[in-house]
Amino acid sequence: MAKPDLNLLVQFDALMQTKSVSKAADRLGLTQPSMSAALIRLRALFHDPLLSREGSVWIPTQKAIELHQDMKPLLDKWSAHTSVEEEFHPLYSHRTLVLYATDYVQFKMVPKLVAGLSKDAPHFHLKVVPAKPLHGLNMLDTNHAELIAGYFPAATPELRTRFLFNEPVKCIVRNGHPCLQQKWTLNEYLKHGHIDLSAHTGFFSREIESLLTDQPKKRRVVATLSSYLVCPHVVEQSDLIATVPGSIAVEAKKTRKIQILDVPFKIPTLSISLYWHERHQTDLAHGWLRQYISSLDLT
Repeated sequence: MAKPDLNLLVQFDALMQTKSVSKAADRLGLTQPSMSAALIRLRALFHDPLLSREGSVWIPTQKAIELHQDMKPLLDKWSAHTSVEEEFHPLYSHRTLVLYATDYVQFKMVPKLVAGLSKDAPHFHLKVVPAKPLHGLNMLDTNHAELIAGYFPAATPELRTRFLFNEPVKCIVRNGHPCLQQKWTLNEYLKHGHIDLSAHTGFFSREIESLLTDQPKKRRVVATLSSYLVCPHVVEQSDLIATVPGSIAVEAKKTRKIQILDVPFKIPTLSISLYWHERHQTDLAHGWLRQYISSLDLT
């Protein structure tokens, strides 16, 4: 019996990373019929559909996920040992890299980053992807993003990380809010309705809840938003309290009728870091961009 073609392993990896026959074909420089044929052979080999279409989206089966998890370390090592290292010149590179971040992190770092890149790497293409609830570091695992900037206190071991900056946490309320007529205490904080922020996977809001575990009262969340930048606009027009990164509060106060208050309980600063997958560790363009981002003054 003939042994399976090892090219199928690379084709399977491309299908799992892109969740698309056409995108997998483009990635490997194949025609779409050739990639469709590879998927048919893979299904026969593993006796499983591997990818099933749901509407316009291809969804991997549980067996496909388990197979890919088993094979991915071998593929990454093969790629690392066999790739030809090319010189990287930022002035001439036309490389595209994807950065995934909340609107808060984009507000904090992207203006300086893009302004610098336009001068130091004028042909380099930085594609910034907005964060969505329930997404997060898995965007690195699936290769939908090469870099993530944000707050993730529970990163997995296969991810590399580099600290960027610390951010204090503040509360914001509208001018004339009833709490401003009272002593600002934890009880007063918990007395009013709140806006919750669930960008990424909700680490920030979950940390607030964990710090309040021993309190007899809990926050009463009236609205949950995925956008930090929209939050001050909602606060200005309501009696809700929001707990936000300090730079958002300071910037919003310049244009919105709001007041900034200290958080009335002990809360650590947000530690914002850069994350990437081990597979990109030796990529010269990737490494250059990581260093460039970490050299920015984001304080």
